[in-house]
Amino acid sequence: MGINVDWLANNFSDLSNLKLIGEGGQKWVFICTHPKYNQIVLKLIKPGGEQRLMREIEAVRRVPSCVPTIHDIGVFESELGQLVWILEDYIDGRTLSDLLKDGPLAKTRVLKLAHDLLCAAVEAEARNVFHRDIKPDNIKLDHTGKAWLLDFGIARILDMESRTLTDAVSGPHSPGYGAPEQFRNRKKDIDGRADLFAIGVTIYEAISGSNPFIVGARDRLEILRRVETIQLPRLTLDWDVNSAFADLISSLMQKFPYQRPTSCREAYNWFLEINELLGGN
Repeated sequence: MGINVDWLANNFSDLSNLKLIGEGGQKWVFICTHPKYNQIVLKLIKPGGEQRLMREIEAVRRVPSCVPTIHDIGVFESELGQLVWILEDYIDGRTLSDLLKDGPLAKTRVLKLAHDLLCAAVEAEARNVFHRDIKPDNIKLDHTGKAWLLDFGIARILDMESRTLTDAVSGPHSPGYGAPEQFRNRKKDIDGRADLFAIGVTIYEAISGSNPFIVGARDRLEILRRVETIQLPRLTLDWDVNSAFADLISSLMQKFPYQRPTSCREAYNWFLEINELLGGN
């Protein structure tokens, strides 16, 4: 199942320079030029993915400062059936996963990344939103160094009905980043602390250059076993006074929610104290 760019251009006459930049199980993603918004992203949702999209749109609207702005939403008929589309800001930059191909991040970028991710988690938590899929592929850094969260497709919104069956064996997650309570679908334990776990793993990877839960694992099941049973080696950084930052990251990655900070706000406040100690911005 594919989309012809020329055919698509005829249906969106106000868009130019359409170029496919990504395709997943639920959507196609194009970059294009809009007469009002300049460079922008067009997302086409594949038939059957509409409910997930509505959940993503609601999550994004609740946390506007850390995600690309959605400008317009619509529906049109195609030879593939009814397609939902959205136009959102294009973030000019690189995903963290792409950036890490150049090697681990230095102190200044690590502290900026930690700040932005924890700040985003605080904003989301205050609005009953939990991303549940924080990982390098879903983080984009713009030319100023600001980190943006992408893809709220499996976000959990506490004041909306859950789309995951309570008795499902496994909950939505990305192996190697999802917290144990998340992939074990222990719903009553899934809150901002699950996002803190993913943030901890992501920052650990940004510092070390790889995710030890994933590297060398035979398959998905081994990754999940590692996440549940292996405590990652403590970070050792020459700029980390009294190992304060390492303490924070280790706390975020604890196996059980009660072992992590009690909330995203608590983790963020802890970080601010450390950041001041380390001379961060």
